[in-house]
Amino acid sequence: MTPDSSTLRTSEVFIALKTVGDADRISLEQLTRTLGDRAFGLLVLIFALPNIIPMIPGVSTVSGVVIGLVGLQMMVGRHAPWLPAAIGEKTLPRAQLAAMVDRTVGWVARLERVARPRWTFMTRGLGHVALGAMFVLLGGILALPLSWIGNFPPGVALVVLSIGLLEEDGVLVVIGHAIGILATVLVLALVAALVAAAVASFGWLTS
Repeated sequence: MTPDSSTLRTSEVFIALKTVGDADRISLEQLTRTLGDRAFGLLVLIFALPNIIPMIPGVSTVSGVVIGLVGLQMMVGRHAPWLPAAIGEKTLPRAQLAAMVDRTVGWVARLERVARPRWTFMTRGLGHVALGAMFVLLGGILALPLSWIGNFPPGVALVVLSIGLLEEDGVLVVIGHAIGILATVLVLALVAALVAAAVASFGWLTS
């Protein structure tokens, strides 16, 4: 990542991720170090996207944990994210990361075309803390053992929120919060339906 990456649009920084390091696999710690002062938003974006394109199996739990940790650190006022060694040492295949970038950068660019700095109070100060809290909530949902259908709504909310944060677009952040609240309600309804079905099945088996 170049030193002046803060002047680039999110999609340009996102594309540059394909050239990080020179090994076949990239550690999460290495990825975090290269993201610079935009690491909070970019980490959330990177780990939200696999949940809306079902191309990397089993990634939702790791995604949820990383996003939740990012949110917690935003809430306590850290200026750069930190990952514990047990998570930071985990690696991503370069080929899968590059494929994800290629498949999703168009969506990121389309959101960028409508994004611009406005309502910046939603991305700074208490707005920054509120974003962190939403990341914790949605990260916790992603960490649940749900199907892709259950991961998709919070994944969409996280993508919108992260781009709103990166582009300092408070309007996108408000939209992302609304999607996040709706996603939480939908997932709670899904979990309640699954629990009710399980209880009904258990009752039928024991009757």
